[in-house]
Amino acid sequence: MDAQGLKEKLNTAPADWYIFGGEEEYLKRYYLSVLRERILTDETLAAFNHVVFDGAEVDFGALADAIKAPPMMAEYKLVEWRYADFEKMKEKEKAALSELLAMKHDYSYTVLVFVTTAEGFEMGTQKRPGKLVSKYGKELCIVDFALSTENALLAWLKKHFDAEGIAVTAQPLRLLLSLVGNSMDLLSHEVKKLSAYLHQNKRAELTEKDVQTVASQTVRADAFALSNAVYEGNRAMALDAIREMKADRIDSMVALGMLIKIYQELLPVSILVEEGKEPKDIEQVLKINTYRLKHMISAVRSIGSEKLSQSICAISALDVSSKNGGQSGYAGIEMFLMQNL
Repeated sequence: MDAQGLKEKLNTAPADWYIFGGEEEYLKRYYLSVLRERILTDETLAAFNHVVFDGAEVDFGALADAIKAPPMMAEYKLVEWRYADFEKMKEKEKAALSELLAMKHDYSYTVLVFVTTAEGFEMGTQKRPGKLVSKYGKELCIVDFALSTENALLAWLKKHFDAEGIAVTAQPLRLLLSLVGNSMDLLSHEVKKLSAYLHQNKRAELTEKDVQTVASQTVRADAFALSNAVYEGNRAMALDAIREMKADRIDSMVALGMLIKIYQELLPVSILVEEGKEPKDIEQVLKINTYRLKHMISAVRSIGSEKLSQSICAISALDVSSKNGGQSGYAGIEMFLMQNL
């Protein structure tokens, strides 16, 4: 099933057991939010009827207990397991999964969704689906959130600029795609940047010059994507940026250095914000441009000084470890992001 098929299903019969896989993290989050709206219809009871687990390894005992527990004063409950890695499951875990799936019809009041990374569940193609798609396709509603086509992205971008009251034509949008790529996560951030830039300059039409001035080229594999993810506490986007660096064979120490720099730059901003300094004063002291500083201030206020300090200690420890034969490589970076975003 693709995103359009899921959209139709959620409008008619959302209760099911799902796997959300594929490469497009933006759509996974969007449709997960739609699923939550359909299932958790009473906000006052949502805390009792919504159970969330995280991690590549699935604790099937805990998951089974969550599935069995009936909803509180509601027709359904929602159970999520995020970042499950089906590809690395051993035979014992596969047997536990089969036992779990056999429970589906006995606990029809539970809606279960596994959210995986592209590597955690191989989709294959329509003609040659992955082995796990064939194996679990009868028990689970498997949704492939593939990267969108150029035409679909052009329409999606236009819709978002329309919402900002900004007129667009195909030429600047195609230029934006050529610079940024086809990740909706990254494109959505570029739309925000460009919209803010045009609003600030009291203009209502996007041009190719605007895109060349504001958009970040090859953003998928650079510090911009990673810094935006840290600023927003967006774990999925941060992991996506790290995966792009890994795929491009960028040395893990370079990626770690980018991450360290992001946190080192946030620390003085956090200190000055806590001292009650105004943005214009912070800008003058730290020599950071107005637009970037605005996002950094928002980030440190959202993260909080205590969590920021903990993250800086953790990333510093990872740096020392990687240089002294301890935990290193992309695995250490991914673990840091899992624990700190």
